[in-house]
Amino acid sequence: MVFAAPGEALARAEELLGTGPSPLHASVAHQVIGIWQRDFGDTRLSLAHLRRARDLAARAESAEREADVLATLGVALVHAGRTRAGLAAFERGVARGTGHTRARVLYRRAYVWWVLGRHGEALEDVRRAIPVLRQADDVIWTARALTLRATVHLALGSVERADADFTAAEALWDTTGQEHDKADAVESRGLAAFRSGDVPAALRLLDEAEERYGKLGTPTFMLTIRRCEVLMAAGLATEALAEADAAVAVLDGMGGQSTRKAELLLVAARAARLADEPQTALARAAVAVRLFAGQRRTWYETHARLVLIEARVATGRGSGRLVADAAAVAERLAAFGAPAAPEASLLAGRIALDLGWTEDAERHLAVAARSRHSGPPPARMTGWAAQALRARAAGSARGVLEACRRGLDVLDDHRMTLGASELRARATAQGAELAALAQRASLVSGGPRRLLGWSERWRATVLSAPPTRPPADPVLQTAMTAYRELAARAEEARTDGGRPVPALEREQRRLEREIRSRTLHMRGEAPGGGDRFDVGRLLRRLGDEVRLVELAVLDGRVHVLLCGQGRVRRFEAGLLAEAEVEAEHVQAGLRRLAHPGAEARLPLVEAAGARLERLLLGPAAAHLGSGPVVVVPPGRLHRVPWALLPALRERVLSVSPSASSWLRARDTAPPPGGRQVLVRGPGLASGGAEVPELSERYAHRRPPAGAAPAAPRPTTPPPAAPPGTREPPTQGGRARSGRGDHGEPTGTRDTPPHDGQSRERRQGPPAAREVPSRRGPDLGTHGEPTGTRAAPPHDGPGPGEHQDPAGAGGGTARSHQCVGDEGGSEAARGEREGGGRPGGGRRGPSGVPGEGAAARGATVVLEGDDARVPRVLGELDGAALAHIAAHGTFRADSPLFSSLRMADGPLIVHDFERLDSSPYRIILPCCDTARFASVGADELLGLVTALLPLGTAGVVACTAPVNDAAVVPLMLALHKGLEAGLSLAEALRDARASLPGDAVHQATGWAFSAFGAA
Repeated sequence: MVFAAPGEALARAEELLGTGPSPLHASVAHQVIGIWQRDFGDTRLSLAHLRRARDLAARAESAEREADVLATLGVALVHAGRTRAGLAAFERGVARGTGHTRARVLYRRAYVWWVLGRHGEALEDVRRAIPVLRQADDVIWTARALTLRATVHLALGSVERADADFTAAEALWDTTGQEHDKADAVESRGLAAFRSGDVPAALRLLDEAEERYGKLGTPTFMLTIRRCEVLMAAGLATEALAEADAAVAVLDGMGGQSTRKAELLLVAARAARLADEPQTALARAAVAVRLFAGQRRTWYETHARLVLIEARVATGRGSGRLVADAAAVAERLAAFGAPAAPEASLLAGRIALDLGWTEDAERHLAVAARSRHSGPPPARMTGWAAQALRARAAGSARGVLEACRRGLDVLDDHRMTLGASELRARATAQGAELAALAQRASLVSGGPRRLLGWSERWRATVLSAPPTRPPADPVLQTAMTAYRELAARAEEARTDGGRPVPALEREQRRLEREIRSRTLHMRGEAPGGGDRFDVGRLLRRLGDEVRLVELAVLDGRVHVLLCGQGRVRRFEAGLLAEAEVEAEHVQAGLRRLAHPGAEARLPLVEAAGARLERLLLGPAAAHLGSGPVVVVPPGRLHRVPWALLPALRERVLSVSPSASSWLRARDTAPPPGGRQVLVRGPGLASGGAEVPELSERYAHRRPPAGAAPAAPRPTTPPPAAPPGTREPPTQGGRARSGRGDHGEPTGTRDTPPHDGQSRERRQGPPAAREVPSRRGPDLGTHGEPTGTRAAPPHDGPGPGEHQDPAGAGGGTARSHQCVGDEGGSEAARGEREGGGRPGGGRRGPSGVPGEGAAARGATVVLEGDDARVPRVLGELDGAALAHIAAHGTFRADSPLFSSLRMADGPLIVHDFERLDSSPYRIILPCCDTARFASVGADELLGLVTALLPLGTAGVVACTAPVNDAAVVPLMLALHKGLEAGLSLAEALRDARASLPGDAVHQATGWAFSAFGAA
């Protein structure tokens, strides 16, 4: 009962002791309390109760009772770190017990052997115990023994034997009421799934086990250790470190098992090393080594020493002594039959190579390379990495490339078993060394073409295949709906009270964890590693006019691969570290320029852009030709505003995560029907003023030749919005950034009050007001051919129409005298006069209800209460063009929770991944929508990279906070170019040229980039 219902067992044992029981019965009660304290409480109290139980058993003159208590005491002593005393207790227990009792003692000693890492002894004892337990028809203890034997098999790498024992044990557990043991069986199956390489199944089973343990109220330290191992394999080392450290703190607070603390410290050390925190890894591993040595746990001590050596190497302490230490660790691990032995041999060989000890390196690397043909994916990749290093030492570039190719193929196969895009991206970190080796070898032996091929081999590989769509999981859907509602309430509380509500934020974080957890359970569906890159095909598609600039980083220096005119040329540029610093300076400058009155900083930002060009393009800038340019930067340069670089400022410019993704975007056909979707979320300072103008413009546009008219979609008049669901206009930036790269707290904005406040002079609550449209550029004929420069006249202020930027209040009130077609003029005049809008497509002024969403021909407008996430997703699916004006939030801590704010809460990246087909083109005039988290080898997680694999061929998004009012003329000019048949990149180039020359508008134009090829 102490495992099936631990709380009830503890209460009944204490109740029994209060009745003055006989020594025999008192011995049982103290043993139960000792087990409870050992596993769920204070180890010292456990030892006191178990010693009392032993003495009472001796007084009762029951040898069988005494043997059973001695076995329990032996387990407790070993967990307390007193290994010698624990093994001595087992010796006495085995001697005192007979038959069935001795079998139970042998099972528990086998468990202790497993804890100590002595797997041969464990298998021997459990082999002796199982037949006796089966003969006695002891279902519970037989199932426990089978589970233990399976766990030992896993430690030795025998996954098939483990599966057989787990299956047999689970069949027995189904006949019992042992809920704790059933949870342990689920946990064990999770461990088996992990050892066989099925990370999603492992995460799902471990989460299920955690739920079962939670219902019993039992601690889950062993589960935490196993979950951390899986998280590390999934590339989530930072999370694993946090979980392990938190568990150590809890264990210390309750006086828990010393053995578990040592194991948690070992896991934390490994996680810290993988998370590039070598000093933390050193500290955790050193304590773990000391604890394991004191506990006589040589298996674990050797593993901890391996991590300790790896951490020392990571801090730059390579030496001959470390070669010898790593070799000794490798030998001990091989003697244990530990799967980590090749990893230690690879480490010894790598250190020896760095020291120039080629003979020693060859010996160790040859041993490590044996694992390349068998075992789980990490072991095979270790083997191929060792083989690549052997070939490099032998001077065989061909051998290096072949080993790297084979190793990355293993990673591709493993990666595609993962359904979640986050796991796919983070898993690529395991191939970083192989990819870097291949790039260096190709630079030496194969020239620019081969270097381009290998640069593409590991760049943005997550985009090579669509992510697995989230399953029709009602629990997941419920959690996402609850998360959205809670986030809206939290935003309302921050807006009304100026500070967050801790209870709401705690629940929001809990729901985030649940959504993310269930998403990580998804298995991949697509076999293989996605499309293979073909340099020849790229050059054919580029033709003679377009240039593709791919930036590769080797040993910290930027190499420019200039593709076009049928060839690939390589140029050396500056150091990546210097470019990153300069890019941060540019970003800071753009943030300042979004503030009216910061014009004096414009020359400084432009000068920084020129320095950035020298660092990133170097001499290649003089060879770009006169045609369009596609830039493919590495992940660490994703925030560069490329349009600011002088050589790119006047060009048709697009950005792509990889050349492969550009090719896929180029080959993506637009959907039939040509439906446009215009969305504006709540709380924008300008009210998303471009949306009314665009809706009128598209309403008067004739549908494309041959396009079938779009069927009207059912709409319902929206009810009045509930109080507090929309925020009043405050600052000019569209971003409500989460805790981003610079540590701004959630809910802050970087930009000042916008410069268009004269448009806010209306009655009623700000959230219920309708902002008049700003008239766009002239809507004349659009006969310019695609690819030609046709800069439309901007809708900026005429002479004397704007105040001095440094005027009172720090902001400027700009009135734009707009020129447009007749329909647009009437619409705008109607709004300025406070009347309704033509077509009844939106809520009228002062909250007069109208149609919240209207299908005008092929145009759908969603605003007010109709701009809710389910409706927005339904309209976006398969659209030709989407324009979403909303507050954007980038979450550097959890990029797939980056969001756009809708009427009912955030529209997050996880939502977009549910689309069957994302819009062919999408425009996001929202702050920070082009920000990404750089993870894995060279992967990006964010809103844009979520859209590209789903069918979106082109995106316009923003890398920085921007001035809200200045966005409006840019967007109107951009859409004018699209109506003329231009691509997104062409239209964005012309839209920038149409803006006024003041600092605010120039910075706004530079902050936007066109991604893809549409």
